[in-house]
Formats: sequence, structure tokens, C-alpha cells
Amino acid sequence: MRARSVLAVAAVVASASVAVALPASAGLTTYCEGEAGAVTVPGDLRVAATKSCVLTDVNVSGTVTVEAGASLVVNGGTFNGNVSVLDDGYFDAKGTTLNGSLTSTDGWGFFLSGGTKVGAVRVVADKVPDRATAAYFNGAKVNGDLTASVGEVFLQAVNVTGNISGTNVSYVDLMDSVADKNVTVTGAKQGSVVCASEVYGNGSFTNNSTAVQIGANGPVVGCEQASYWGGDLTVSGNKAAVAVSNNIVRGNLAGVDNDPAPTGSNNRVRGTVSGQFENLAPEAAGRGSAAVDTHERSADVESRKAAAVAAAKAHGPADL
Repeated sequence: MRARSVLAVAAVVASASVAVALPASAGLTTYCEGEAGAVTVPGDLRVAATKSCVLTDVNVSGTVTVEAGASLVVNGGTFNGNVSVLDDGYFDAKGTTLNGSLTSTDGWGFFLSGGTKVGAVRVVADKVPDRATAAYFNGAKVNGDLTASVGEVFLQAVNVTGNISGTNVSYVDLMDSVADKNVTVTGAKQGSVVCASEVYGNGSFTNNSTAVQIGANGPVVGCEQASYWGGDLTVSGNKAAVAVSNNIVRGNLAGVDNDPAPTGSNNRVRGTVSGQFENLAPEAAGRGSAAVDTHERSADVESRKAAAVAAAKAHGPADL
């Protein structure tokens, strides 16, 4: 079974380099390759295909685009426009304010950490629907909806002010996180985990595979803390182990057609309990007895970041 846990990311300390182009028929565009720091980009920023850029405390007035196969690593600063990550592109931001939205289309993925703030986030596929896109968050805030239709969605210590939706993704995991609205996971190939988290809307987990763990003592991760649901919790039609334990549900707890039947205990439900959750069997012995060591993609994320930082450093600063 796929392993999950808190992602660890080394801090990136870098300075910057940019080459400036002034298209005759367009606004100011800055192309970044190499390292740069403590500068302001007055227009749009682009990282050209296959290039690497590392920015420290850089402010960007316009939009940001990470082109095919390119990498952008950011530590601090503010981006006022939207960020787009294209085919096989990688975006990493630590302690950065992203006032616009973030969209990954066929991207290799992104990692937002260290207090990074971002607007709405979309993870979509176009020509590469089978890519295991990484949408990873650790200690970040999403000011809007988080919507994914492909890849791996992992949140650790994250606040999402909107809805969280994963449809036909690899998985959606919430660890020690808060969602101000609804959480919906449908057709996830590797299931879903909600552990020690708070959801102030409804929760819906339907037609998922591999395993679904809502709360403590499940088949995926060791988790002893309760999870909170401000609305209804519905778990139906899942075709793998389902464990629902140590949840506080202010609405109703319901679900049918889970195969095998769900297990669980110690759920406190203010509304009604119905379907397969009326008489839950306890969890099997040994489930959730030990926390998992490593998230399977964490090493890949660190490798992609390290390669980007090395390439930017090798390029060196450009004349500004």
C-alpha cells in the first residue's frame, strides 16, 4: 500500500538572475534563468521551457508562467498575478504570498510550504491524464477552492477557505488541516485520508478504491486524534477498506454500498446515523498501530527541487 506522511522540505536559500525582453507588441515580460534576489519585476515573469529559476524575496507585478519542463523555486516575496505551471513544469514556493490563483495543467507538480499563501488552486490534465502530478501543501493557506482532477493531493497543516474537491485523482489526504467549506473525494484510485482535521461543511467520499480512512485507527496511517465535521458525512460505494472512527459529526453520518462493509468506533453524531454505519464493526486488530515513515513522492519532490537549484546556480546571475 502506498505510504503517506508529513513531507519534509529543505529550506532553499538563493539569490536571482533574470534576462529582460521587451516585446514590441506586448507588455513588459521578464524571462528568468538562474538566480535572483531582492528585485521587483514590473510585468510578467516566465521561465522558459526546460530552464530553471530560483528567486529570493522577489516581487512580481504580473502573471507567472512555468513553461514545459521548467522549474521555478521561490523563497519569500510576493506575486500579484496568477501562476500557471505547464507540461512537466515544477513550482516550489516557501514563505511566499501568491495573491492570484495557481493552475497546474499537465504539470510535474508543485509544493507550497512555510506559510505560503495562494488564491484558488486548480490541478487539471490536458494531454497527459496519467501523469502522477504532485499537488503538495505543508504549512500553507489556500484562499479559495482547491480543485483537482488528476494526481496526488496532500495537505499537511493547511487551511483552505473554500471547497476541496478531488475527482478521479490518485488520492486526497488531509492531515492536521482545516477546510472552511465542503470536502468531496470521488473516484480516487488510491483512496483518501482525513486525519486530525476540521471540515466546517459536508464531507462526501464515494466510489473510491484502495482505502478510505476518516479519522483515527484506519488502514493507512496511524492517527489518534478526532476529526470534526460541521455538516453531513457521507461515505458510499467505496470498493476497498473503509474505516470511520473518532469523528465528531454535527450533521448526519450515512453510507451504503461500501464493499467490504466499513468498520469503526467512537463516532459522536448529532444528527442521524443510517445505512452501513448503524452498527459498525470495530476496526481489525493492528490497523493504524504505527505511523507510516515516508510519503512515496517526497524524495522525488526534493530531487526535482535540488536539480532546479543546481541548474540555476550553474547558470549564474544574468545582467539585469
